[in-house]
Amino acid sequence: MTTLAAEPAARSALLQQAQALEAGAAALHGQPLRTLHHFACTGGTLISKCIAALPNVQLLSEVDPLSTQLLPEALRFSPTDMVTLARQSTRGASDALVIELFRAQVQVLQQHAVRHGLRLVLRDHAHGHYCHGAALAVRPALREMLPPALPLLSLLTVRHPLDSYASLARNGWVHLQPRTLHTYCQRYLAFLDQHEGLPLLRYEDFVAAPQRAMQLVCEALALRYEPHFARFFAGFAVSGDSGRSGTTIAPRPSHASAVALEAEAAASDAYVQLVQRLGYGLRAGALD
Repeated sequence: MTTLAAEPAARSALLQQAQALEAGAAALHGQPLRTLHHFACTGGTLISKCIAALPNVQLLSEVDPLSTQLLPEALRFSPTDMVTLARQSTRGASDALVIELFRAQVQVLQQHAVRHGLRLVLRDHAHGHYCHGAALAVRPALREMLPPALPLLSLLTVRHPLDSYASLARNGWVHLQPRTLHTYCQRYLAFLDQHEGLPLLRYEDFVAAPQRAMQLVCEALALRYEPHFARFFAGFAVSGDSGRSGTTIAPRPSHASAVALEAEAAASDAYVQLVQRLGYGLRAGALD
């Protein structure tokens, strides 16, 4: 048996390993984790792909460890997903255990990203939390489930609620109850309340001036700006990429279905409060 006392080389190797681990831990705690938050049909996929096109970014798309959208009535084959395996185990899994598993996995991913010079960005799947079911799920937001020791930078992106709700309806994705614009705006306000104080980017501002908007995104998330991102973003595939298509970033007119909602919108106090809070005009696509 080899002993440390008898093998100076072994002691030196262990010391080097310990120093490497210490340096890795210091780098890990100095490098922030990034999160991106938005509702479905708000242009979040486009903005996410543009962020993915920045240097050294590793984007995880549609993250929500407590999502109930894919919980099956029957057992689902999921050999690589520890959260699903734990939930489907013979003893089940509490939300607390799921969050603990998730935090450990994020910690490993962040450690890997730091070692390889990458910038880890988690794209939230807020739709499942705020826009699914008959009542708003009272549970932690994604930011509240991340490892508390990691520095964190976050960004909200939004779109005029008439345009986003009309797009949800056209795609058959209105999963809240009752299925009304008023309810949607109430959920949107709850989302903003739970993310109060975070930097916010409007989709309309992004498509009107993408270069300037991406510079602001990079400032908010401490990412290196790449002026040619618009040439590369379309080459990135992410989950949830089912909305806007094409390779050109430019404003588009509001759909007729959004304009048709304006009378209903005017009767909703939640809608009026929401557009005022986000700095929009009352009409579809309108900015103050």
